[in-house]
Amino acid sequence: MKSLLLLPVLFIFSESVKLPSNFIKCNRKDPDWKKCVFEAAVHATPQFTRPFKELNIPSIEPLLVPEVTISAGSNAFRLTQNYKNCMIYGLTKVEASAFGFDFDKKTIHLEGIFPELRLIGTYTFDGKILLLPVVGEGPGEVTFKNVKSNMTLFYEEYKKKEKTHIKVVSATLKLTPSLIHFKYENLFNGDKRLGDNINQVMNENWEALYEDIEESFNQVVIKIFTSLVNSVFSKLSIEEAFD
Repeated sequence: MKSLLLLPVLFIFSESVKLPSNFIKCNRKDPDWKKCVFEAAVHATPQFTRPFKELNIPSIEPLLVPEVTISAGSNAFRLTQNYKNCMIYGLTKVEASAFGFDFDKKTIHLEGIFPELRLIGTYTFDGKILLLPVVGEGPGEVTFKNVKSNMTLFYEEYKKKEKTHIKVVSATLKLTPSLIHFKYENLFNGDKRLGDNINQVMNENWEALYEDIEESFNQVVIKIFTSLVNSVFSKLSIEEAFD
């Protein structure tokens, strides 16, 4: 994965803000700090079906990503994928099993299951799938079912107006779907027979295809979450968020 445009609706302001009153605020000195942070995350996630401009956050249900490029794999999926105006559905439906800040290690850790993630956009393909040449451009949809997610974000701290802010600088991610379904229209310039055959081949071999592009896809997701977290904490200080 080589390219992901940043979300266009993020805003840049210099002043700090307060945590919105409808979010749970946790104190790091509280003995139940870890439990509070987890409950706060679970409580906040469904609220992001609307934008919070004061936190630099757009609506993430769905989340608009203007452009994504996933580079060709090296085995079964030697296909360069370009997507424009992608809408990602299902991010607020995550069933979280763990969420926490570690201020000593400077990490944010998230675990959970997304029952369904859907990516809908305009695709452009050029390459091969299982040695079959594939070209096309048009509407496309990819559906991921029961995606297990395990992500750790590593951040650095910096000072702004005597307040502490954080910036994510790297991350690790493991995404494990139980099923992936592909649906691409207008493959081979609208040849329905060839298009249906390629869709069928992709759906029957989804595990091999995902294995080939897993790292590229993970980098897309990492950049999305990094952008969101950095946008929030560019305005919201650690002191205001947790003390």
